[in-house]
Amino acid sequence: MVSLNASLRVCKDKLQSYCQNLRSHHKLVRFVAIGVGGFVVDCVVFALLHYLVDLPMMRARIGAFIVAATTTWFGNRVLTFDFKEQGSWSDKLIQWQKFMLSASLSAIPNLLCFKLVTQLLPQFTGAVFIAMAVGILVGMVTNYLFSQHWVFAREAP
Repeated sequence: MVSLNASLRVCKDKLQSYCQNLRSHHKLVRFVAIGVGGFVVDCVVFALLHYLVDLPMMRARIGAFIVAATTTWFGNRVLTFDFKEQGSWSDKLIQWQKFMLSASLSAIPNLLCFKLVTQLLPQFTGAVFIAMAVGILVGMVTNYLFSQHWVFAREAP
C-alpha cells in the first residue's frame, strides 16, 4: 500500500509540474501572439511614417516602435498577465513606464539587428520588413524576461 501511495504521489507531482509548465507555455504563446499583433502595428506605422510622411528610415522606425510597444503593453497587461481592471491610473502609468523602459532596453539589440540586416540585404521594398522581423525576434527574448519578472510581476502578499 505504501508503494502505491508513493507512486500516486509521484504521478500527482509530475502532473502538477506538467500543468504548471503548460500554463507557463500558454503565457508565452499569448505573449508571442500579442507580439505578432505588435509587429503588424509596427509595420503599418513604419510604412505610413516612412513612405507616406517621408520621415527618414530610422526616425520612422523609432516612431513605429513607440506605437507598437504601447500597443503590446496594453495587450500583455490584459491578455497575457491578466491585469484587466487592476490598479489605479498611477499604477498603470508606472507599469507602462516600466514596460517602455524594458522595451527600450530590448530595442537596443532590435535596432542594431535592424540596421545590420538592412545593410546586408540588397535594397528592395521588402528588405526593411525582413530586417524588422529579425530585430523584433532578437528583442522579444529580453522583453519577455523583463515583462515576466519585473513589469508584470505580482507583489508578494
